[in-house]
Amino acid sequence: MSGDLICKPFAELTTTELYGILQLRSAVFVVEQSCVFLDLDGIDTLPETIHTFFPQPARAAQDSHGNPAGVSVMPAAYARVLPLGFPDGPAGADDAYSIGRVVTDPELRGTGAGGRLLASLVAQLGDEPLVMNAQSHLEGFYGRYGFTPSGPRFMEDGIEHTPLRREAGL
Repeated sequence: MSGDLICKPFAELTTTELYGILQLRSAVFVVEQSCVFLDLDGIDTLPETIHTFFPQPARAAQDSHGNPAGVSVMPAAYARVLPLGFPDGPAGADDAYSIGRVVTDPELRGTGAGGRLLASLVAQLGDEPLVMNAQSHLEGFYGRYGFTPSGPRFMEDGIEHTPLRREAGL
């Protein structure tokens, strides 16, 4: 992983960037976590939704049988930032930006890619309140960036989540 965080609205994503983002989200949320949910919810396409990611070089991919096939263009880490005040479930707040779909390439877990993404987002957006509906087992990770629980835990797609909030200027 190298370079600065890329931040773009949907209309400015290249087809390769979009494909890589969808590869990563599908690989982790749908396949690895066995969540059957509508990832392509239309919110990605809103002009105010910002897609943030660290690119990485393309590499060989495997098909569903484990055979070499195609190319992975997944980013190292990714998150989307919803429009200010977007009603994003239990964590949603009129005065905050909601961060969601936070994900790291499974091959890069433990390398700091996810932390670098969060640190970059907080550096760019930290003058505003930030919220997220985080998987509960990651509360400690998000806590390192100033996020604290802001409501009761809840189940979503078979995984326990916690609404989190980070106050402005922390």
